[in-house]
Amino acid sequence: MSRLDQNLKTKQQQRTIRVKMALLRALGYMCVLLVIYYSLKNQFSEQLMDTDVSHGHALLKRQAESDSSGYTVQVLAHIADLERLRSSLRALNLPIVINGTRLTSISATTVCSRTNMTGYQCRCEESFAWSFNSCNTAGACDAITANTCGCINALPADGQYCQLNTSQTVTTPTSSPTSSPATSPSTTTPQVLVKYNLAFDVRVPVSSVPSDFIARFRNVLGTIPIPTTVTSSINLTGLKFTTACTPVSGSQQCQCENQFRWPCDICNRYACNNVSRQTCSCINGLPSDGRFCEPTTSVNTTCIHETTTPVMTTTTSMTTTTPIMTTPTPMTTTTPMTTTTTTPMTTTTPEMTTTGGPTEPPQQKQFSVVMDITYQETYNSPDSQIYTDTHDSILSNCETIPIKCKVTDLRFRSGSTIADSTVSATSLTDITLEKIKTGVINQLGEKYPMIIDSETPLTFPRTDVFFGESVSVTCGPPPSSLNFSANWVAEWKVDGILIPADDNHMFSKLADKAVLTVNRFFRTDSGVYECRMKDTLVTKAIFRQKSNGELTFRETPVIMVKPERQKLECVEGESHTVTLTCSVQSPHTIQFQGINPPAAGTSITHTVDFTSCGNRLFTCVEATFTRFNKSIQLELVSGEFDCDDVKFGVGNVEDVAIAPCEPNKEGEKIGICTDNNGVKQWEEEDNCILIPVLQLLSQSENLNNNTLPLFLVELRTVTVNFTDDVTESPATINAIVTILTRVANVSSEASILINQASMTDILFTSGVLTKDEAEESWDLLNTKPRRKVVTNSTVTRTNITEVQESSASSRFLFSLESLTNNLINDTFNIVTPFILLNKTTFTDNFTANFNSSVQIEIPDSGLQNHVITVVTFDSMDNVLPPRDEANSSFNFINGRVVLVQSNDVNNATFTFNVLNDTLGNPQCVFWNFSLFNNLGGWDNEGCELVSNINDTVTCNCNHLTSFSILMSPNIPEKYKIILDYITYIGVGISMASLIICLIIEGIIWRKIRRKRISYLRHITIVNIAVSLLIADIWFIIGAAISDLQQKNPPACTAATFFIHLFYLALFFWMLASGLLLFHGTVNVFGAGLSKNAMLGIGFSLGYGAPLLIAVITIAVTAPTDEYIRGDNACWLNWYESKALLAFVIPALLIVLINLMILCVVIYKMVRRRVTTDATQAEERHVLVVIARSLAFLTPLFGLTWGLGVGTMTSPDNFGIHVSFAFFNSLQGFFILIFGTLLDKNVRSEIAVKSQTSSSGTRSTSAGMSSSSGLDFLRNWRRGRDGYNVSSTSGRDSYNT
Repeated sequence: MSRLDQNLKTKQQQRTIRVKMALLRALGYMCVLLVIYYSLKNQFSEQLMDTDVSHGHALLKRQAESDSSGYTVQVLAHIADLERLRSSLRALNLPIVINGTRLTSISATTVCSRTNMTGYQCRCEESFAWSFNSCNTAGACDAITANTCGCINALPADGQYCQLNTSQTVTTPTSSPTSSPATSPSTTTPQVLVKYNLAFDVRVPVSSVPSDFIARFRNVLGTIPIPTTVTSSINLTGLKFTTACTPVSGSQQCQCENQFRWPCDICNRYACNNVSRQTCSCINGLPSDGRFCEPTTSVNTTCIHETTTPVMTTTTSMTTTTPIMTTPTPMTTTTPMTTTTTTPMTTTTPEMTTTGGPTEPPQQKQFSVVMDITYQETYNSPDSQIYTDTHDSILSNCETIPIKCKVTDLRFRSGSTIADSTVSATSLTDITLEKIKTGVINQLGEKYPMIIDSETPLTFPRTDVFFGESVSVTCGPPPSSLNFSANWVAEWKVDGILIPADDNHMFSKLADKAVLTVNRFFRTDSGVYECRMKDTLVTKAIFRQKSNGELTFRETPVIMVKPERQKLECVEGESHTVTLTCSVQSPHTIQFQGINPPAAGTSITHTVDFTSCGNRLFTCVEATFTRFNKSIQLELVSGEFDCDDVKFGVGNVEDVAIAPCEPNKEGEKIGICTDNNGVKQWEEEDNCILIPVLQLLSQSENLNNNTLPLFLVELRTVTVNFTDDVTESPATINAIVTILTRVANVSSEASILINQASMTDILFTSGVLTKDEAEESWDLLNTKPRRKVVTNSTVTRTNITEVQESSASSRFLFSLESLTNNLINDTFNIVTPFILLNKTTFTDNFTANFNSSVQIEIPDSGLQNHVITVVTFDSMDNVLPPRDEANSSFNFINGRVVLVQSNDVNNATFTFNVLNDTLGNPQCVFWNFSLFNNLGGWDNEGCELVSNINDTVTCNCNHLTSFSILMSPNIPEKYKIILDYITYIGVGISMASLIICLIIEGIIWRKIRRKRISYLRHITIVNIAVSLLIADIWFIIGAAISDLQQKNPPACTAATFFIHLFYLALFFWMLASGLLLFHGTVNVFGAGLSKNAMLGIGFSLGYGAPLLIAVITIAVTAPTDEYIRGDNACWLNWYESKALLAFVIPALLIVLINLMILCVVIYKMVRRRVTTDATQAEERHVLVVIARSLAFLTPLFGLTWGLGVGTMTSPDNFGIHVSFAFFNSLQGFFILIFGTLLDKNVRSEIAVKSQTSSSGTRSTSAGMSSSSGLDFLRNWRRGRDGYNVSSTSGRDSYNT
C-alpha cells in the first residue's frame, strides 16, 4: 500500500479509525456490556471492540479494602432503531446479576439526532431534563421551566447528558461531609475510589486502514492526556498499548510493545523464533486462552526450556467480599470486589508467579529516543548496526554518571524509528535518566537524524475555522541545546500527510519560530498538525512539535433571505406591508441589522410598512460572526407591469429579479420577464449549486500532488451522498464538470499521475452525472445558454462565474479523456455501476468484449508491447447530444459510448450492440470537440461502416478517441421529406374537405329533421367529421411540438391525449353508424328504439367510450414516462409500454364489427326487394345510403390503420410508409365524398339552394317558374331510387 488515500474512502472514515476518542468512549461501553451484553450486543459500534467480550478481558482489580459499593455508568450508543433500545431496556428483569455484578436500574436519558447536515437536537427522555447552563449555552429548543429545559440545539460540549429532573435544583449535598473522617463520624456516604484494569481487544479490517496503522495508533495514544476524565464518575489514570497482531503470510503474528513480553509458556509454544532461556516479544497467532503480552516486571526474564516434562498449571481463584458500611443512598450498580491470584507450577522449577498485582523494581526506568529513519523489523536484531550503536551509546552514557547501570531491554518500533530501552541501577533518579537520554541523543545524533519532541504542544488561535478563512500556526522555538543555525528549515504535516508549500499553504520564519499560514481553510485541512524543524548543516537533530488536538472545520453559516431582490407594486400615499424572512442553519443565529428591538434566532421574520415608493435595503447578519451577512433589495415602483409572480414580484419585459435557493444550496434563481408571442411571464433560470459542491469548486483552485487524492475522495463522497440533488440541478452538474476540468488540467500541467484509487473516485463521481435522472438537466445544459451570473457566495466568499460556461457535455468528456491519458503505468480493471475502465498490455493483436455491448479488435501491430485503455459508458447518451456534422434532428445515439486510448495504436475495429433495433441508417462516429465553434459534435471522419447485421454494427476507425454509433428512423431523411409533403398536403385537403362537409350539413340541416333514420344518419356524419377535424388540428399541433429544438414533454403529452381521444371518437361514431344501419334493417317494419334513446346511445358510444380508453391509457403509462414515444414524436408509445394498442385494437375491432354488420344488412336487403309503402321506401333508401357509406369508409379506414401497423412491423418499407401517409391524410376527403356528396338527395338540395340563390326572389305563380331550374330538377327526379324532390306553392318537400 503506497498511499494513505488508497484505502481511506472518505475523510469521515479516516477520523473514525482515529482511536483517541474511540478508546475514551470504549471505557463506558466495556462496563455496560458486561451487564447488558445479551440484550444490546448488536446496537453498539463494532469499530471500538470485538462484540464478544464475555471472555472477561476487563480484569477487575480492587485497590481499596474488600467492600461492595455502587457505581453509575454512562454509555453512549449509536443506534438507528431507538424504539428497539427502549423496548430492550423495558424488557430487562431487574435486578440482574452477572459474574457477581448486580444491575439495579437502567434508564435512557438523552436522544440526539441530526436536524440537517451539521446541526443536532438533543432531547431528554421522561423524568430527565437539561441543566440551566446547558440550556443557555447550547440554546433551548423548547421552553425553559424551573431553570431546566427538555431540548437543546447542539451536542453538549462538556460531555454531560440529561439529569434527573429532581436533582437539577440541588446545588449542595444533602449531608455535608465532615472535614476529618478519621476523627468524626459522618452520615454522608463515603466516596470509595476503585481502580479497574481494562483490557480492550480492538479489531480493525486490514482493507480499511493504511499499512502504517499500528504506528498511527501508537502515536494517537501518545497524544491522549493522562489523567483524563471520561465521565463525572470515571477517570482514566493510565493507558498502555500491549499487543499488536497483524496478518503475515496467511496467519497472524502478535508483537509485544515496549515494556511488555510474552510469558515463557506462550513463547515455548508459539514463538516466532526459537527461544531457549529468554522471554519473547513475538509469537505466531493469538493464544486461544485470550491472553496478551504482560509487563516485563511480571514475566520471568529467564525461561527453563521444557523438553520432556509437560508444564502443569493450576489456577486458584479466591474471592473475598466485605460490604462498606454506608447510609441508604440510591445506587445504579453494585459490584463486589474480586481478587484473583494465579499460580503456575511446573515439574522442573517449583516457582510461583502472581499476575494479579505487578511489583515494579525501583532500580529500573524506561526511556525512548526517536530517529527520523524508516523503521525495519531487522533493527531488533542484536547483530544490526543500529541496534549495536544504540546499545553502546546507552552503556557509554551510563558510565558518565557516578552509578553503574546496565541496559536490560532494548527494542525498536515504528513511528519513524523509536528505540525503547530499560536501564537498571542501584539508584536511578529522573534527573539522572534525563542526563543519560540527552547524552544518547547527542551521541547518536552524530550518525542518525534524531527527533526531539517539544514539551509543549502546538497551539491554534482557535480550534475551529470556517470554510475559506485564513489561519496561522506557530512552531518553536527549538531548545537552545540543539544549537540551530539561522539556516534551519521547517516541514509541516496534517494527520501524518506532508503539507507542500503552495499558494494556499505559506511557510515563513519569525525569528527562531516557524509559521504555517493556511490562506483558505478547507475541509481537507482539518486534523492533527505536526511541525519539524531541521538544521542539517549543524546537526542531524530534528525538533518536533505536535498539536494535542485537531484543528477542525466549522460549517459556514448559510443565510437565506426572502425575498432577495424584487420589484413590488406601490401606490404613493397608500400603506403597503411586506414580510421579510431570514434564516440560518443551527447552531447559528440570525438577526436583522439596525432594526429595534433586535430579535435573534435560526429563523426570524420582520414586517415592514411603507407609505411611499422607492428603494429599500435590509441586511441579515449572523448574530456572533457579523461578517456573514446577506441583503434584501426591494424596489417599490408604481405603474403597470407585464409580469407578476409570487416568487419574482412584478416587472416589465427584460426586467431581472432574484429569488432565494433551496436549503443547502448557494447561488441565485434568476427570473427574467420575457415576451413569448404575446405571452408575458417570468422565465426562471436556476443557478443554485449544492453547498458541499460549491466548497469543493472553490478548493479545486488550489490542488497539488499531495492534496489531490483526498480531494477526489471528498468529491466522490459528496456526489454519491447527494445523488438526487446533483442530478436534478444543472448548475451543480456544471460545477462538478468544472471541478473535473480543473483536476484534469492540474494533472496534465503538473505531470501528476492518477492511480487506480483516484481514478475509481473519478469514475464514481462521473457515473452519477450520467444517470438517467440527469438527462433533463443535460438537455438544459446542451440546448439553453447559461446566463453568466456574478454572485457573492456567503459560503465560499468568492464569485460564482466560471461554472456558467457553455458546452458542459463536451468539457465533461474532454476531462475524462485527459485523466485517462494521465493514468499510472500499470494494468488494472475498475468496475463502477455506470462506467467500466480497463487498462491492459498486449502483444501482437488484441480482442476483448466490454460489458457485453462493445467488442474491440486491434489487428496485428508488430511484436511489441502495447498499452490500451478502454472506458465503457453505460449511459453517456444522456450527456452527449446526438448532433452530427449536418446537425440532423433525426439521429439517436444507438450504442454504448466507448473511450479508447493507446500509446501507439491507430487502427481499431468496433462492434456495437444496437440499443433500439427499430432504428436504421447507422453511422460510425467519434466525438469531435472542434465542431460547431468548439461546442463539439459527432463526426464520421476516419471511420467507416463495415457491417450491420443481427442487431450489431461493426465499424473501423483509423484513430482512437471516444466512439459510438448514430442511427435514425429506418426511412432515409430524403424520403422523410417526401412523406412530410404527402402528410401535410393531405391533412390540409382533409381539413378543407371536413369544413365543406360541415357547411353542407349546416345548409341542409332543417330538411333532415323530419325522418328519424335520416336525422340519425346525419348526426353520425357530423360527429365523424368533427372528430376527425379536431384530431387533425391536434396532429398539426403535435407535429409542431415535435419539431422544436427543446423538448416539451407536457405539451407533447397533451397533444397525444387529444389525438388519441378524437381518432377513437371517429371510429366509435363509425360504429354508431353501423349499429344504426343494423337497427334500421332489423326493425324496418317495427317501431324500435326512440330517437332520443338512440341519440343517447350514440353520444355515449361516440365520446364516452373513447374518453374512458384515453384516460385509462394515460393514467397507466404516464407515471412511468412511457405514454409518448421516446423519439420526440407526439404519439402513443409502442416499444416500452405498447400504449399504441389502446388505439389500434379498438379501431381494428370496430372495422371488423362494421364489416359483419354490412354482410347482415346486404343479406336482409336482398331478401326484401319489394316495398308497398312510400314511407318504407324512403327509409329503405336511407339505409342504402348508410350502407353505401359504410361499405366505402370501413374498408378504407381499416386499410389505413392496417398500414399503420405495417409501419411498425416493417419500419424500413418505404412503400408502406407512403401508402399509410396517403390514406391517413385524406380521410376527411373520403368522408366528404362517400358520406355526403354521394347522397343524391344532398346533391339535389344543394342544387335547389343554388337555384334559389341565383334566381333571386321566386314567384309563387306556376306559370312564372324558371324553366332552367325545372329542367335541372326533372333530371334529378328521374333517378331510379324513387326519391321525390319538388317545389310547389313556395313550399319545399324534402326526404332523405
